[in-house]
Amino acid sequence: MFYQYRAQQKELGQLHAYQTVLLEKTEQIFDQAKDPSIQISVDTRDPRLQGDYQVMANFVLTQMIQSAEARNAYIRELKALGWDQFLAIDRLSRDKKQGYKETEAMLKSVHAAADTYAVKTQQFEKNSLEQAKNLPIKSRYRHQLTQSLKDSQHSDDAHVLFELEKQSLAKADAIFAVLKNNKWEKRGHTFMFYDDAPLEQFNALYKEILALNQQMKQVSLQNREEIAEKL
Repeated sequence: MFYQYRAQQKELGQLHAYQTVLLEKTEQIFDQAKDPSIQISVDTRDPRLQGDYQVMANFVLTQMIQSAEARNAYIRELKALGWDQFLAIDRLSRDKKQGYKETEAMLKSVHAAADTYAVKTQQFEKNSLEQAKNLPIKSRYRHQLTQSLKDSQHSDDAHVLFELEKQSLAKADAIFAVLKNNKWEKRGHTFMFYDDAPLEQFNALYKEILALNQQMKQVSLQNREEIAEKL
């Protein structure tokens, strides 16, 4: 009985240390990931962990780092394509004179980048699950880890943000169609349309894009903490 009690206490201590380490290092990963220009550097090993818990922590944190690095690479690609300047009125005014060639090429490239990122993400998640199923740990841990990985894969910040970004991209397609198919001119920093209907369309779509941008900003650290605690 005494041995069993000691074993249970040790197990609880390791579980608590595992959760603590994951939460601390998850925060480090996401803090570093805020700057896409730098490589994430977080040690996935920790002296507080032993055995299966160290194996699990190393696996989970490595997956987080690789996922964050993939997203940052995608962000850098969008930046290189000038996506942050899509609705810049000076750029669009210049591009209008050449039949919107630059904007059309930008949208095509951004769609391709988004599609590639989505495919890579799906493959990464599939591979992660397969790796989790084959980790050299107790079977009950493998089952718990695999299930928590499934639960978290579609609820983390990267997924939430990407879904919002896809919605924003669809709005960008629509707002570009309004600009391309209607007469407008630049007055100061304002798009001035010749007719009321396209102006109303443009304003409505622009408000929707702003709302989506606000939602992206509101994706909170709390969600990250919840994911770390589940894992």
